Amino acid sequence: MIQKTIKKTARREQLMREEAEQKRLKTVLELQFILDKLGDDEVRNDLKQGSNGVPVLTEEELTMLDEFYKLVYPERDMNMRLSEQYEQASVHLWDLLEGKEKPVCGTTFWLKFLFYGVEDH
Repeated sequence: MIQKTIKKTARREQLMREEAEQKRLKTVLELQFILDKLGDDEVRNDLKQGSNGVPVLTEEELTMLDEFYKLVYPERDMNMRLSEQYEQASVHLWDLLEGKEKPVCGTTFWLKFLFYGVEDH
């Protein structure tokens, strides 16, 4: 009887871990979508003007987000192994998912903006 309870508990914990990982993956996919949309002129104009219910961002803040995009989606360097090239990008994404206040691109603002922007949708 005790063995059965232990197995049920372990299975429940495994399901909870899988659910948490799926949520994190979903957040990364949503983040990719948001960062890709920042290249759209209409979206950028909405952000500059606060149109369609989006927060107002300055040109400087948009530039910082552009720089963050370059960090997490670096151009392919054929002189490096792909895994090495994306190692640093994964660190930035991990910090974002963890909600860390580490400065990147001259600010910590993008962490809150992106993280809470993703979570609200």
